[in-house]
Amino acid sequence: MHDTVTIEIDQQLLDQARHLRQRAESLRVQAAALSPVLANAYRRRASELEFESWVSELQSGVPYDQVHPAA
Repeated sequence: MHDTVTIEIDQQLLDQARHLRQRAESLRVQAAALSPVLANAYRRRASELEFESWVSELQSGVPYDQVHPAA
């Protein structure tokens, strides 16, 4: 007899994670055209958004080895 593990994925959390990653990428692109001080702030916020995205993916039920790495 095989035990089958069923994992439920919360699509809303996955969508949130994708949106946060997109926002982070946008901030990183914008940072390239800004002054060094402002660019650092944009990159820092992008890292925070990537971390939030990582947490959302973990909470969604995606297996750990399939979660996008955070910055």
